[in-house]
Amino acid sequence: MRQPLVVNSSIALETFETYRESMLGLAYRMTGSRVEAEDIVQEACLKWLDVDHAAIQVPRAWLMKVTTRLALDYLKSARVQRMSYVGPWLPEPYLADENTPAEELELDESISMALLVLLDQLSPAERASYILHDLFQYRFNEIGEILERSESSCRKLASRARAKLGSKHLKSEQSRDEHLQLLAAFSEAVKRGETEELVSLLKEDATFISDGGGKAIAARKVVCGAALITRFFMKAVRPAFIAGAEEDVRVEMSWFNGAPGLIIYQAGVPVSAYQFEVEQNKICGIYALRNPDKLTFFVGR
Repeated sequence: MRQPLVVNSSIALETFETYRESMLGLAYRMTGSRVEAEDIVQEACLKWLDVDHAAIQVPRAWLMKVTTRLALDYLKSARVQRMSYVGPWLPEPYLADENTPAEELELDESISMALLVLLDQLSPAERASYILHDLFQYRFNEIGEILERSESSCRKLASRARAKLGSKHLKSEQSRDEHLQLLAAFSEAVKRGETEELVSLLKEDATFISDGGGKAIAARKVVCGAALITRFFMKAVRPAFIAGAEEDVRVEMSWFNGAPGLIIYQAGVPVSAYQFEVEQNKICGIYALRNPDKLTFFVGR
């Protein structure tokens, strides 16, 4: 069914707001930055208000196209900036809506730290083709119009992206409750210093990625293996878990990037945020945000 044409500024803004969340979701998956995603959406809004609406038959298609192209422009410059980033890079956190009850939240692998880290390894065109087709259900001829490429070229781009990503990141085998139970067991094992229990919760080839951005203490390389990860948590992280209120340290669960995670606060300031990738009822990846710029999203929560 053809959508009504936009005829004045008030209707233009109303139409834009209808698609804002979709645009923000697309821009975030493209960039891995909540701040940049919001800037992109704002720029798209300005372009929308300045365009001849009578010439646009499908507002959503136009808005998503502009959002994608603005995100691609950002990725081109971001790759140069990323080369000077200190240590491993992780995306900015995407927090759940505070108005949504915790019991109603569901796992969303499409914004997980695990997937976004993998997406960052793709070329901008591969990333766009994959996200638009596999996550937003666009047809390849529509993607071709957005990327100004042929339909077959976009199909190949998405295929290459899938090959690089691997199928295990497309859909979790764990339920929401299983994920929560595993997270609680992990937290308890760290708190009690149960080394063997912690090792048993991790896959043998599990990985730990810590992003300090050169502004906080963090591992400069990816830590691999259940034994090494356990040793790190027992030595570097456990003190925060057992510090307690008397030292003004608290550990809380928070839902971000489509899954539950653990946030460590010191004197009310977030100093670490951990998210866990789960596979076959074991933890296969731990992602730690330590960069204070990225932790500001948890302030006041």
